[in-house]
Amino acid sequence: MTRAPTRGTVHRPFLLVLVLLAPLAAGCIEVPTVRPCPDNTCFPLNNDAFNDLMAQDGAFDVLALASENERLRIRTTMVHEQQGQRGEIHWDVAKDDLADLRSVATRVTLGGNPIIDTELIEGQEKTNVRVDGTWYEGRDASPTYVDPFFDLAQKATENPDGIWPPFAFDTTQLAGLSWTITGDAFSSQQVASASNDTHDFIIELMGLTPAIIGIEVYSGDEHEFTLRVTTDDEVEIGLQQNLPRMHLAFVPPQESLLTTYGDTHVMVGSVPEGFASEVSLSEIEIHAMPFSGNSAASMYLDADEVNLTAADGTWWNFIWVDVGPKGLFSAQDTYYVRTNSTTEFTVAFYDLWAEAWTDQPL
Repeated sequence: MTRAPTRGTVHRPFLLVLVLLAPLAAGCIEVPTVRPCPDNTCFPLNNDAFNDLMAQDGAFDVLALASENERLRIRTTMVHEQQGQRGEIHWDVAKDDLADLRSVATRVTLGGNPIIDTELIEGQEKTNVRVDGTWYEGRDASPTYVDPFFDLAQKATENPDGIWPPFAFDTTQLAGLSWTITGDAFSSQQVASASNDTHDFIIELMGLTPAIIGIEVYSGDEHEFTLRVTTDDEVEIGLQQNLPRMHLAFVPPQESLLTTYGDTHVMVGSVPEGFASEVSLSEIEIHAMPFSGNSAASMYLDADEVNLTAADGTWWNFIWVDVGPKGLFSAQDTYYVRTNSTTEFTVAFYDLWAEAWTDQPL
């Protein structure tokens, strides 16, 4: 997980220097901050009470928020501009435990050009996938709902060099600044702002027991970071109907074995570990694809094994070993293709449900 910068200290997930900012909410009123504040219960907090809050370990804890809220959304934006080249990365992660739905959206731009712009809504048998501006319907024959915040945290721990949302923020690095704090008693909103030599900081709190719902830091126009938390009924995740169908996304890996016994050529491959978009074997075909032409032979995967012989005596033998969940295209499933053909070939898979090859671009 990524920590926020202070006094010029910068952490860089994916080319972007982390520095933070966001607009003050309208309607706040100035309240004198020089007053007693026993047990940090005054509203709005004064400077000392606010710094006491910032000094607490875990004052902002995404996993605690995920544990406490059945519906949660966190959005972040990071911007870094250097020598006129502007890079941005946006994350939008949400969950609805009651509906078993989660949403993860990522958008990356460099110099104003989109590099990545995707969103995945999943957790049920039907999924929605957005690529750039187009939505597709996908499917998962064996859905398992997992809280996305814990899931991303685990993946970030296992692969710290990957690109992950910068959801961690160490507020203790901000303790000791001189804060200007405003509050709106009707909404229980408080907004605190402060600056050091390099950055401006804005922290938004909500509730009579103050909880951080917004974190923003900026350094001029070159560096910017914003984080926004929403919970409960403000979080909406829904699946759209009647979308274009998206094919199973599977690119056959380089075959692990291609060997020859006499006049028989054998190709062996498998679905890699970690593949999680299971679909019914009855919806997928395996094809032997000569480099110079169309499919030479094929088999429905739920047939397990097929022998085919052409008029010229060329024969093909397909075997599908269903290692994972039975009846589903899943991780560790293994295929064998045997032939006496002297033509060089590779293996391809066709998604009958989506009427598309699994390795073709959208």
